[in-house]
Amino acid sequence: MLSDRAGAERHNRPRADRRAEIIRHACALFAKRGYGATTVRQIAESADMLSGSLYHHFPSKEAMLLEVLDTFFADIMSRQRATVERGDEPIATLRGLLRDSLEVIGSSPDAAIVVVGESRRLSRSEGFVWLSDRTAEASTLWGRVLRRGVEDGSLRRDLHPVLLSLMLQSAVWGMAQWYRPSGRYDPDAAAGRLVDVFVRGVVRPGHYASQRICNLLGPARYAMPTLRRVGPIEDTRVEAERRMARVPRQADARTRIRMASNLLFEQDGYAGTTVRRIADLAGVPVGSLAHHIGSKEQLLGELLGEFLGDLRTAFDRDAAAQPAPVERLAGLIGRTVEAHAYHGVSTVLAINEVRGDELPASRLTAQRAKVSDTWTGALVAGIRSGDFHPDLDPVFTQRVLRTAISTGSRIYRGMGVRDAVGLYREVALAGMRVR
Repeated sequence: MLSDRAGAERHNRPRADRRAEIIRHACALFAKRGYGATTVRQIAESADMLSGSLYHHFPSKEAMLLEVLDTFFADIMSRQRATVERGDEPIATLRGLLRDSLEVIGSSPDAAIVVVGESRRLSRSEGFVWLSDRTAEASTLWGRVLRRGVEDGSLRRDLHPVLLSLMLQSAVWGMAQWYRPSGRYDPDAAAGRLVDVFVRGVVRPGHYASQRICNLLGPARYAMPTLRRVGPIEDTRVEAERRMARVPRQADARTRIRMASNLLFEQDGYAGTTVRRIADLAGVPVGSLAHHIGSKEQLLGELLGEFLGDLRTAFDRDAAAQPAPVERLAGLIGRTVEAHAYHGVSTVLAINEVRGDELPASRLTAQRAKVSDTWTGALVAGIRSGDFHPDLDPVFTQRVLRTAISTGSRIYRGMGVRDAVGLYREVALAGMRVR
């Protein structure tokens, strides 16, 4: 309970300062626990306030989230408009956009994680439809830069500006999970590394038979993803029910529960998925879930373990054929895209939602480390063989590529897994620059 002195000191602070302090604590909790799992009482306790006092500053938890997101997007959009308006050559401008994003992630890491984790779900909410407008504006800026690069001959003519702008933005925003400017690379150096990966490509010229991207996209050439507001929550529920209807009727309850959980974790995230919703979609009594799966946390741990296990099995099977470094990296990209498409639960990793006291954290951490080591080893082998650029940072590069695929999985679901594999392989291996 607050002491009289502490309460008096807090009461005497300017209202703007107290609002900012509340937002700081709310944002930290949203990033750590997820918006859905955070209560007003927890925010008040973190800010050393009474719950009733908090309502003097914000009418609801949603209002706090709105301020977090609005402040974040105002900052990033102001920076990126200024970068584009400077009119530098396209690749320099692209590097500037990447630097802007990393600077905002570095200065507001909690807010960046909240944006990555909550934006897709919130864009379907009536009070947050403006998020889609902000996303569309950002993609228009990035697409304009890429289009200029195609027109002036500095970027490949087979690029699709809208698709590539979505891919690059999802890659850099996904880095909110792990990038911090206090590490090896400040935002400018990290942006340069990102340009090396996506613009220059990983493979040295002459060591990879580059293909036209449009020839790799199949039907997606004729139906490229466009920016639009996501439909209402009811539409996503209908989609989940339609996909669930494909599960064979003779499937047992446990299979149906696992399938329903995968769909809902992919669609709404872990925090946004309730046990009752899982039971309803699976067509089983809610009281029977504990018998079949234990807790929701245990189910999440099991599904994540299966995802990582399948990924490692696929990697090991491919490695047994002893492919050359370029083919090995192409295989890692393909297997990772396929695994994310098959395991909806992987979205939980993409939006940094691995939480819960019952999760087998040590086992999952070990599995993720082995996946990371496989990628790093493939890049090191390619550098040693002379197939990859010698100045690549293998650890940073593999994190960037895995993050791009993980966060991009929510974009490429609409374009087809085979198309996504071809796109990621070509951009990562050959890059976007004219050779």
